[in-house]
Amino acid sequence: MSPTTKMLARAIDRSDLGLTEIADRCGFRLPATLLEIAQGDMQVPLDRIPDLARTLQMDERQFLVLAIQEYHPGVFEVLVETLGIHMEDAELGVIAMFRIANIRGQIEVEDPFRKALEGMLDLSRLARG
Repeated sequence: MSPTTKMLARAIDRSDLGLTEIADRCGFRLPATLLEIAQGDMQVPLDRIPDLARTLQMDERQFLVLAIQEYHPGVFEVLVETLGIHMEDAELGVIAMFRIANIRGQIEVEDPFRKALEGMLDLSRLARG
């Protein structure tokens, strides 16, 4: 199962809505189409990502970026090169904290700081499944 499909399937599983209601809210004529997408038999249509994300309470940007990266890697590279890398609020927060700490001098990525960064990366891997 692809990363995009996994993200969608997890959101559907967590939702209190049934497939029929999700499909109706997102403009799918048949709930079976949504099931095919969630099982990985079809790609998530990019134009349905906003509705799916809102209906399933997903991070719309993260879902879209993941789908573009997976389905259209060349387009993703051009977007990143042209527009920059999309960062989540938590990532921006970590960068801001690092910059504030670095104002006082060069931060050395040694034992305590390195271990903290490795811990954050481990947590990120666990969260993404």
